[in-house]
Amino acid sequence: MGGKFRLTAGAVALCALLPAAVFASPLDPSERRVVINDGDSLTLQDLGDEYYSVTRTEDGYLVVTDENKVFYYADENGEPSKFKARNAHRRSPAEKAFLNGLDREKSFKAHRQKTPNRFEGSYVERKAMRAAWVPTALPASHHSRGHLRFPIILVAGEADGRENLDSAGMYARLSAENYNEDNYLGSVRDYFYDQSSGVFVPTFDIFLVSESEPFEGYIGNEALLMKRAVLSMLEKYPSFDGSLYDGDNDGEIDAFGVLYAGGRYKSGSSHLGGFQTTMKKYKSTVETADGFVFNTCFIIDQGSTHVVQLIHEFSHTMGLKDHYCVWSSDCSANYSSSPYQAPGVHAWDVMATGMYNGSSRKPPNYSAFERNFMGWLNYTVLEKDSLVKALPPLGTNNFAYSVSANEKEWYVFENRQLVKWDSGLPNHGMLVWHIEYNSRLWNGDALNDSVAHQYVDVVEAGDVKVVSQSKGYDSNGGKAYQKDDPFPGSQNVTKLSPVLSHAGDTVLAGLFNILEPDTNVCFVLNRDIPVNGCEYVPVSSSSEESSSSVEPESSSSSVKSSSSSKLKSSSSEALSSSAKSSSSSKAVLSSSSEARSSSSTAIAWQGIPADAGFRVSLSGRMLEIIAPVSGVKVVRIFDMQGNALASVSFAGASYRFDIGAGARGMPLVVRLESGNRAKNFIVR
Repeated sequence: MGGKFRLTAGAVALCALLPAAVFASPLDPSERRVVINDGDSLTLQDLGDEYYSVTRTEDGYLVVTDENKVFYYADENGEPSKFKARNAHRRSPAEKAFLNGLDREKSFKAHRQKTPNRFEGSYVERKAMRAAWVPTALPASHHSRGHLRFPIILVAGEADGRENLDSAGMYARLSAENYNEDNYLGSVRDYFYDQSSGVFVPTFDIFLVSESEPFEGYIGNEALLMKRAVLSMLEKYPSFDGSLYDGDNDGEIDAFGVLYAGGRYKSGSSHLGGFQTTMKKYKSTVETADGFVFNTCFIIDQGSTHVVQLIHEFSHTMGLKDHYCVWSSDCSANYSSSPYQAPGVHAWDVMATGMYNGSSRKPPNYSAFERNFMGWLNYTVLEKDSLVKALPPLGTNNFAYSVSANEKEWYVFENRQLVKWDSGLPNHGMLVWHIEYNSRLWNGDALNDSVAHQYVDVVEAGDVKVVSQSKGYDSNGGKAYQKDDPFPGSQNVTKLSPVLSHAGDTVLAGLFNILEPDTNVCFVLNRDIPVNGCEYVPVSSSSEESSSSVEPESSSSSVKSSSSSKLKSSSSEALSSSAKSSSSSKAVLSSSSEARSSSSTAIAWQGIPADAGFRVSLSGRMLEIIAPVSGVKVVRIFDMQGNALASVSFAGASYRFDIGAGARGMPLVVRLESGNRAKNFIVR
């Protein structure tokens, strides 16, 4: 039968366990499974992710399996006790006495210490995973711009009686425009369109295959399942055109997904898939007949949460890391008696447990930090002056402030309102993010593993703690623990003072008189200045631009905001959304290895001395910028019709940017901004 999997030469070697460099998603604790445990019905809950997970009873007792896969209560050493696990109403007096005397936290800690991570953390550099905001880092493609296509392979399980979901329905949930069925707020395509202000519009093409072997045999052997899925798809669809899925022309499919039929497949305490990785890591890439390589990938199930799982794992393929606690023993601890709360940013982030908000129908907006990482938002620098600062809602204005503590540490201030994707958040108001870059932790996917030092952290306004990782979930009552996090929030916290770096240095004296009279949030940096109103007035003109003809007419991207109550519109901060976006963003996404030399001509400059040493040159696909001044610089690229093509920021003295070759043969306008200074160049 066409589409069945067949082993090819060398495929059996893939049965070894997956090695390093997988990026997972947290399990949904609202899910329950019922198993027959040595003759008794037992309801279980799974917590954790693909790195490390635990199984417990509905009332919170850790259970582990013996060699026969029978569940027993774990003792304080994390080992099977003599008592088989039962539902609460079925327990004998002896079982109840054992559980009443059990130190549950000690049991969980012992199990964590004895259980190695299924995949070890990788500190190896990965393609497209270094952040553009790191001063010395080179930018790389994150397949995050333009109208791009990605193959999704649905895998039926013949031996398990698991059928694929309807392909038309799957395509609609992933790729339809303005999708609104089954309580969804939109499709995956709609989600990324909204996050990027129309800069990134993905389409997910569906391919159907089937697997004749039981899924259980692929737990720990997902490499084999993914490779067989690709081979079967290429056999069933011989006209597959790899060029349609290689947006940056690097010879690789930008990303692909494998979705196996049914809900999460579980056997004992183990489960199948639920992570993103690269096929190169375990030497299992597949090449198409026309020479395109399948490499970057993810594997998830087709259960009720497949849409939010896909958003989370696909975000990993574009470069984002997990923002929940992943590896350490801090992840499973209880913080009821601790000065800290459970690590991670919980319901506030789609890269944490927020992916399950609203019964997995309301994944939250990307934070300003995540949008900035993707190149979809440029921060407005928070100027230390006496003016009122106004924050409009992030979801509709794509605007946020930032202030640097040092070269690798900064704060981000954004306004989140309970609208559309953010309608499942715990509360509304200003979120304060404290970000710090550490290359080892970034590449090891361990940003929030230390409870005492979070690297992507929400600074909580109030004093209510998330006492355990499971309590951060919406489905576990997480809103009650997090509704005090925004400013002013449920506790009406109107100041944050002082604002300190992790080293204890003062970044700001504070944010004062924080006010949220409607959907805007306002504050001042001087406690003696009142905030009597809170109006956000976007600037629609570019009066400071001496050569506005090179930019879109509505663009105000050339104006660096002074962060007063008259704030600039950020609709042009990320690349132009609308019809202009679709054409201009495509232009920089096709690429070629052919190099060409270029010259640059300065056509306008404001406030930058002629001898400042600013230079812009283009060689082949690489745009090189020399800007020997301190602070963050912003580079914006336009075609000669004024269409915005790209926008990046950097903090070092030089920067190299791969613009692709879509604009080959035509001049480009490169605008370099530093503070309130700007200079335009034409490169050819």
